[in-house]
Amino acid sequence: MTETEKKWHDRVAAWRASGKSCEEFAQGQGYAAITLQQWRFRLRKKERDAKTETVALARVVRSDASAAPAMAVDLGGVRIEIRPGFDRTLLRELVAALMEAR
Repeated sequence: MTETEKKWHDRVAAWRASGKSCEEFAQGQGYAAITLQQWRFRLRKKERDAKTETVALARVVRSDASAAPAMAVDLGGVRIEIRPGFDRTLLRELVAALMEAR
């Protein structure tokens, strides 16, 4: 986030926390209410766009069924083999940690 975005993020957050209308809050602040509304829209859009950028695809590969049944997930250059009886919570935490590290 740039310094300008941070400044407007703080202003928008203060406005939302104040419970005042946009016009009331902007009065005497040195900027127009419409500018505050535009920044709220711009920052929301940027946040939504950032969330969609974090979506990643994983390739799932099933191993030979005649061997011990397992699945492998390739996620961002990391291969995770999943065998029967795996710990679902551990897998969920591992995938979340890998996605955060990206």
